[in-house]
Amino acid sequence: MISPTPDVPLGLPARLIRACWAVVGLLTVVSVVGTATSPLLLVKAPLLLVAFAPDARHVALSTGSVSPLLLLCVAVTRRSLYSIAVYGLGAAYGELAVCWVEARAGKLGRALRALERLFARVGAGLLVVMPFLSLCILAGAARTRFLLFLPTLVLGHCIWAGTTIWLGRRFADSSQAVVDFFSERLFESTLVCFALVLVYQLITRRKRTRLPPSE
Repeated sequence: MISPTPDVPLGLPARLIRACWAVVGLLTVVSVVGTATSPLLLVKAPLLLVAFAPDARHVALSTGSVSPLLLLCVAVTRRSLYSIAVYGLGAAYGELAVCWVEARAGKLGRALRALERLFARVGAGLLVVMPFLSLCILAGAARTRFLLFLPTLVLGHCIWAGTTIWLGRRFADSSQAVVDFFSERLFESTLVCFALVLVYQLITRRKRTRLPPSE
């Protein structure tokens, strides 16, 4: 994710920018915690798991123990909050935000620019089918009107989360088998998951420190 830069933001109130940073920072930490403890939360508090880390796999595996409508509301709200904060940072830092992400995306940097060109042609409607964080940054950098950005974003998240819930219920037996496996080995599976997330975070941080400073 973007980190603060010394460059002057593009005219947005400082309080709003700080709020966006706070939301991004808090939800990033919460997501890592949720993923690290996902076996435990999946068995004991599946809705809390989705509120912490609304990944597709967590949503799908929670369909057997949570009301579909409640699950949809929590997943869409959680994803939308993060997306709105990222949109705000894109609007605050403009092209600087896009360049920062491009520099750290490695080989995917070209894909980001291709996505930017596609967004320039299609507009905010692209968020309906692709409510991705990269598109939210591009929407903010392009200064897409918030009243246009928000409904298309929420609709896109509703479609993606709704499809995930449908698939989870469609393959309910397989999902329940995974939950039962974690339930029978709750401590071991949580410990392994925590260790994997920790190793991943350490590797990611090392890669970031090796990147050359952005211009």
